[in-house]
Amino acid sequence: MMKKLLITVIIALGLHAAPIEMGTKIDNLEIVDQFEKLHKIGEDTKLILFASDKETSDILKDYLLSQKENILEKNSAVYVADISGMPSIISKFIALPKMKKYPFSILLLDENSKELFTKEDGKIIVYDLENLEVKNIRKISTSKELEEIIK
Repeated sequence: MMKKLLITVIIALGLHAAPIEMGTKIDNLEIVDQFEKLHKIGEDTKLILFASDKETSDILKDYLLSQKENILEKNSAVYVADISGMPSIISKFIALPKMKKYPFSILLLDENSKELFTKEDGKIIVYDLENLEVKNIRKISTSKELEEIIK
């Protein structure tokens, strides 16, 4: 619990809790994945794929599971999911154990970090980064669109 609190404080201080938008420099963004491993968004990150609801998370998950290789790593991308609205008992005993079976990391936003990313139901928000600066923001809603972005 203390570890989560510390990470949340780091995120909040690093970004001043301002939502990520065009031109935002995200050089202090650190998020924990489903294995409680801390990930820092580094200069090598070119794409952030953000899912804020179950529908978009399922699209991302299904597409990633259908690939033979680690397509996130190949495309210098990270998958971020907002689980802040999920009751903690559900996330702890159902969602997280299921996510731990996936062969890729899902960076998880919680109640304290959920405001960092723009949410739109039914849309995967794709942040294009160059040297940690957001250069473009796209909204997609199908696996076909996702396939055009990460192959």
